Amino acid sequence: MKNRNVFLFILGTVGLLGLQMWLTSRYAPPVKPPAPVPAVTAPGPTPAPTEPAPTLQAPVPAVGVDPSATYTLQTADLGITWQVATGAIRQAVWRHDGTRFFPDTFPGLGALEGSAFQSVHEQAGPEGTQVVFENAQGDRLVYQVPRHGYNLSLEGTLGTGQDLRLIPLPATDKPVEYLGRVFTLTDSKVEAVTWLQMLKNPFFSFLGAKRKVLPPAESRLGMDAGLEKDPKTQTNQYFAALWKLPRVAGRDASGYTLAPEGGRVSAALYLGPKQAPPLLAFGKSFARVIDYGFFGAVAQLFFWFLQKIQLVVGNWGWSIVILTLFLRLTTWQLNSKQIINMMRMKDFEPHQKALQAKYEKFGSDMTKKAEMQKELMELYKKNGHNPMGGCLPMLLQMPVFLAFWSMLHSVFELRHAPFFGWIHDLSVHDPYYIYPVLMGVSMFAQQALTPITGDPAQRKMMMILMPVMMMVMFAKLPSGVIIYYFASNLIGIVQTWWVKRNYVPQPIKV
Repeated sequence: MKNRNVFLFILGTVGLLGLQMWLTSRYAPPVKPPAPVPAVTAPGPTPAPTEPAPTLQAPVPAVGVDPSATYTLQTADLGITWQVATGAIRQAVWRHDGTRFFPDTFPGLGALEGSAFQSVHEQAGPEGTQVVFENAQGDRLVYQVPRHGYNLSLEGTLGTGQDLRLIPLPATDKPVEYLGRVFTLTDSKVEAVTWLQMLKNPFFSFLGAKRKVLPPAESRLGMDAGLEKDPKTQTNQYFAALWKLPRVAGRDASGYTLAPEGGRVSAALYLGPKQAPPLLAFGKSFARVIDYGFFGAVAQLFFWFLQKIQLVVGNWGWSIVILTLFLRLTTWQLNSKQIINMMRMKDFEPHQKALQAKYEKFGSDMTKKAEMQKELMELYKKNGHNPMGGCLPMLLQMPVFLAFWSMLHSVFELRHAPFFGWIHDLSVHDPYYIYPVLMGVSMFAQQALTPITGDPAQRKMMMILMPVMMMVMFAKLPSGVIIYYFASNLIGIVQTWWVKRNYVPQPIKV
């Protein structure tokens, strides 16, 4: 019977994993990334990467207002490409490593609806460069782009009275492929919806499940951005495009819009990484786009400690190891009580088996089973033992571990941060899967040291099955998370050995 239960457990686990893979393939099938479309940069000298020198350029005349014509400006931090006809930002590139913000088929941010612009030119100033779009109808759109930083401003005179399309909502997910969320921000919360939730029918639509809609319009809104070298495997977007408006935006079936007042329109735009300092400089509430998870306050505290450690050791990977050690020492007493409680349960095992043998002749009689449980609880009470005492320390530590997990998974500072050896980026998975294997081996060793009651055959099976399952599940997680779990397991092995070494069994009062 027991062996059959183990077999059914394994069969059910494999079936659930297979169902999950099938559902995932049905919901969001992978699509081949579109071929990049080269942008046409206006003539002029190319600015230096570290200190661009904007030049005054003559307007680019329209030739039939070609919708494919683009205009690119390079600053110290960004390369921004506009569509000339609409004045929309079609692409932004973070120049420090070449990360593109959007797919090449993205419709663009800040597009003028209706009339087309006919010329574009630059005007250099003390604070940066103005990129000016104009047409014969009197429409004029001016982007103020700083030489350093990510805060752009927009001023426009729209003689034709057309709206400005801030964030488009395309008909399919192709133009926003591999991007994350669209969100609006209030003073107290972030309303977010993923592109897939809006643009793909949910798998359970036959049961009435419906697509999501754009979040309610606010004066602060934006979207996740940033495509890694292999966007199909990325688990987080580390950049954002954010609008700060003088009034609440409009919302319709094609996205968010901003209508002019008195023929004029103005807005501020952030194009940059999800880092707290530049986001706070743009606006206090915008720092909430960094998703620290449910235990956000605790996660931010951990990140503050991690930053302080990194300033001393100079390596984010070793900082994770040191902070993991600190957390394990902080929860040492709770973990020790959990281990001692499990060892105490091991001492009760012979008496528990004796009770089970005593009532075995009654078969599945529920009344007799209740009597057995009552007698077992009286035995625990007589010896001052709480069988649930090992669960409470584990529950108390769950917020700590979940907060640490979400922090490592979301902070921009770990992106492209090396550890040592083959780990060159703590935000992506181990390319050789060495740390997931080490984590599984350490989990196996810790389980082997941990006293567990129950059937020995099931215990041996679980000692193998659980580490293998965790290795498979964690294989694609960021290596920073795996290093944390591996280090935590190693400390747990040492603690388990130490507690067992100093444990003195107490006699059981029958």
